[in-house]
Amino acid sequence: MSKYYVKGLPWSCGIGKDVQDCVTTEEVMKKSGLDFQVDKCELVARMPFSIKKADELKLDTKAGDFVHGNAVYRDCPAAYATYRTDYNIPLGIVKSKYTVVQNEDAFKFFDDVIKCGQAEWQTAGMFGFGQKIFVSAKLPNTIKVGNDPIDNYLVFSNNHDGSGSVNILFTPVRVFCTNCLAAARRNADAFIRIRHTQSVKEKLDIGAQIIAAAIQQSNSVAEMYNYLNGIKMTDKDVAKYICELNLTDAERLAAIDYTKNESTAFSRIIARDYPTLEAAKISTRKANAIAGMYDYYMNGIAQRDIAGTAWGAYNAITGYYCNVSNMEGEKRMDSILYGHTATVFSEALNSALAYAS
Repeated sequence: MSKYYVKGLPWSCGIGKDVQDCVTTEEVMKKSGLDFQVDKCELVARMPFSIKKADELKLDTKAGDFVHGNAVYRDCPAAYATYRTDYNIPLGIVKSKYTVVQNEDAFKFFDDVIKCGQAEWQTAGMFGFGQKIFVSAKLPNTIKVGNDPIDNYLVFSNNHDGSGSVNILFTPVRVFCTNCLAAARRNADAFIRIRHTQSVKEKLDIGAQIIAAAIQQSNSVAEMYNYLNGIKMTDKDVAKYICELNLTDAERLAAIDYTKNESTAFSRIIARDYPTLEAAKISTRKANAIAGMYDYYMNGIAQRDIAGTAWGAYNAITGYYCNVSNMEGEKRMDSILYGHTATVFSEALNSALAYAS
């Protein structure tokens, strides 16, 4: 029995609605509260002014200039905002070429795939007032790494605040502990990004190709993970793997110089030996993370059966970030799928594969 617990999928932890019973995009949007429309409007600048200089304002009322309270309002040239048309809530500032992609349009291409049983809707939701929305779908092919089942998901996200593209992400998830895993040696290989331009709607009409590519990707992922599962690693190897993944070259070399031995340096860092940390200028926060990852390798959820392998070492990293790190909600989902944590997962996978080779 592990002392850790499963936090769950990053897109299903109280931030979305279960839409597994839905068949069409329209049903998904309605059940999850995403059935709203977004439009683009011109921006108006609100500027304070002095009553004493009111006669110097040179208001152009025909252009829409007006005064209200202690401020003057004028159109802001070539500046736009997106907003929800149901409540007139502003969502973000965008450029003139920005094309709004309605929620239903962003995911409607997936309807035929769902009807054919090639995938099933899982969760849908939004952050804020709809600045970002997301939908997840589970693919039908579960892969095996030894006795480890891995489910495969597609996560779709659409931004209405101008901060990003329409993203389609393929991500494998280890079933026993819901660890999200890197799907490729380079994180970008698991993404399809479509910018909000005039051609965005045409580019979204590629549902069949996306599913075919995702299934093909899952087959190569299975081969890669099983390769890691066959590579043996000692506890000292794992300590080195975790330390090198987290330390800068300067920190690593300073620790080795202080202890006069690489293996001793890494074991002392994991033990959070203060003189070693001080000599190498390793922060307490970083030392705690390294110690936590190594402890997860030894005692984490479903780690016992894969300890002693490169697969177990890699899952010590993913398990720590998915089930131990204190990130929650939108921050957790963004980091694990698209941000810093996703980059760490990709680096950890590359390091494990490099060790194996």
